[in-house]
Amino acid sequence: MKTTQLRMLVAIAEHGTLMAAAEALNLSQPAVTKSVKELETRLGVQLLVRSGAGVRLTQYGEALLQRARRVVTEIARAEQELKDMKSSSERTLSIGVSMLAASVAVPDAIEAFRHRFPDSRFSVYECQPRQIIDGLRDGTFDLCVAAIALRDVTAEFQVDPIAVRSQSLAVRNGDPFGAETRLDALTHGHWLYNHTRESWPEFWSQLCGKRTIQEPARVSVCTSHKLYPKLAGESGAVSVWPDFLLDEHLRSGLLTRLATDAQLPELTVSLMYRKDHVFSATAEYFAECVASSKGSGV
Repeated sequence: MKTTQLRMLVAIAEHGTLMAAAEALNLSQPAVTKSVKELETRLGVQLLVRSGAGVRLTQYGEALLQRARRVVTEIARAEQELKDMKSSSERTLSIGVSMLAASVAVPDAIEAFRHRFPDSRFSVYECQPRQIIDGLRDGTFDLCVAAIALRDVTAEFQVDPIAVRSQSLAVRNGDPFGAETRLDALTHGHWLYNHTRESWPEFWSQLCGKRTIQEPARVSVCTSHKLYPKLAGESGAVSVWPDFLLDEHLRSGLLTRLATDAQLPELTVSLMYRKDHVFSATAEYFAECVASSKGSGV
């Protein structure tokens, strides 16, 4: 038994004629008549008695009408509830950004988004890469802007690159390591890495290229935006930096960029979301703002 057939039965009872019921439902009278006949055939009983004055329900029709009204009412309530939920969710947006991506594309995207949706409840959180993935997975975030290594990405996410940034190695200004140009000589230092521990082997492999160089004995991982520069400024530390972040500390005189014989892999910043996620209007527009920014904001 189809919901549309129950709606028709309720409309016929309320309006008294097939013509009036058809107009109320925005259907043709033949379509209503056909649907009622199909329902009668399926149930094996006569539901309506037709006359020149209109139609009246048989005892079978009256019995079904009581149930039909309940079903139609509950469906209407459910539709309204879903509509209210959808309207509420479209005014709410939760975004996750990784430390390395916080200043890439995001500031411009937020500005454009707020201009169009000034009354939206907008939340943005700076997180570690693992928190980005977990937050997308459990629905905490609608979408994320993050620098994620290939090793971190899982099949359930859509990953759309939006910006590529170069990287460099740096040491404290005046540190003896600043004179080193060979990667193998730098392995004696205390390395500082700004991503996940799991992605380090892949990074080191890309850094070495075709050469076989023993990994540094000491590698520390730090994803704190405030703590990273302090650790990078220690004697003997060799730190990995996106150039747009390193430039700030070069101007302050704290660090110096290393000119080495190694070519650092580029950093890719991407827009990430679950493949099964149904975007609200606000989430879809924010994604458009991120994509159109082309990685600006640095």
